[in-house]
Amino acid sequence: MANVRSPMAAETAPPTSQPSAEIPETRLAPSVVQRGLRVSIVEGMLATVTISITGAIGGSVFLTGFALLLGANTFHLGLLGALPFIGQLFQFAGAYLEERVGQRRPLVLYSALGGRLIWLLLLALPFLTFLNGAQLAIFLVALGFSYALNGIAGNAWLSWMSDLVPPNQRGRYFGLRNTLVGISTMAATYVAGWLLDHFRAQQQDTLGYALIFGIAVLFALASAVATSMQPEPPLQRKERIPLKTMVQAPLRLARFRTFALVGASWAVVTGIAGPFFFAYGLNTLNLSYAVLALTGIVTSGVSLLTQPYIGRLQDTLGNRRVITLSCLGVVLLPWGWTLSTPTNIIPLWLTAIFSGVFWPGINQGLLNVLMERAPAEGRGAFLASYAVVTGVGTLLSGIIGGALAAALGSVSWAIGPVIITNLSLLFVISSIGRLVMTWVFWRTL
Repeated sequence: MANVRSPMAAETAPPTSQPSAEIPETRLAPSVVQRGLRVSIVEGMLATVTISITGAIGGSVFLTGFALLLGANTFHLGLLGALPFIGQLFQFAGAYLEERVGQRRPLVLYSALGGRLIWLLLLALPFLTFLNGAQLAIFLVALGFSYALNGIAGNAWLSWMSDLVPPNQRGRYFGLRNTLVGISTMAATYVAGWLLDHFRAQQQDTLGYALIFGIAVLFALASAVATSMQPEPPLQRKERIPLKTMVQAPLRLARFRTFALVGASWAVVTGIAGPFFFAYGLNTLNLSYAVLALTGIVTSGVSLLTQPYIGRLQDTLGNRRVITLSCLGVVLLPWGWTLSTPTNIIPLWLTAIFSGVFWPGINQGLLNVLMERAPAEGRGAFLASYAVVTGVGTLLSGIIGGALAAALGSVSWAIGPVIITNLSLLFVISSIGRLVMTWVFWRTL
């Protein structure tokens, strides 16, 4: 659920935040743990339908298209890319509530469901013509509230899963879970893209969006039922951690500070271009929603094949090697968009294929490192700290990317059949940044 990554136990943290070797990873019976892992897979397959349609974590072509429908320009798209920072900031609220409530399941259940039910309001916005053009502002504000609730849920979910999944099974388990979730993502993305193109052909875009977002809400309700059935290990702590300690303790650990800054840097180099890929496909490459959705399906399909092997590699070679090699692999992926034209999108298909090869190693690898380095006691505070620091990178990347795209709006260079615009220039910058980060990951992980 959460898009967060990693800290580390222990050098100078206060006693209340240090991991205790005497605290077991889980106090649930093995049979209960295995049942919980199965339920989590089902929950993930249901939740990903909502996430892939609404872009609740990393954005989606449908979220971008809906923003354009409401009148968004390039600056608004950059702001849209920065909004996930709100969710990352609210992970501290999740950590604080986790300490006070003493349970993760209620936080995940009610926060995630609340954040997803906001889409009942959002899907109605195009029909509320009496708002006289205020729909876009309401959309951005309401989406911010949705991200905030999802941030609370994401922090508690990751803390929950860190305790539930046995450490020696994390690579294989999340490889399997991500594979099955990928199947669900492919189906949801294809059907939503097909439905939207169907209504778009009839010039009824608003009805199409209302339908697919309505489907997303229904699956949100189903995933909430699955969440309520998943067992939760007891929260591992000796005593309540004060808010001041929750904020300060993770930042006192040198290895955590370094990793958090690296995560923020990664958020900048990827986020400066991320919000604009789908808009570029729709407006510059003149692609349909179905074609853009199909590129995502290709990526997910390749991921189905690579995830199990990547999970095993992470368990055997270690996360550092897998992350670094994967990062090197994603350096050229933005060029697939830049080199594509309305009449030739072969480079884009290559990007879709290799995204399925390399991105799983980065995303799951960073998540594994986070689970390893966040101590069992006070884990929520460490997860939240990392999310906030990297969230600053997300915020900066969205604002900088949006401002650059708006300032360079008239840029258009023709290099043979390839046209470099303000957006594709951001893709080139992102590619260079990824190359630098390959070296940074190798040196710091």
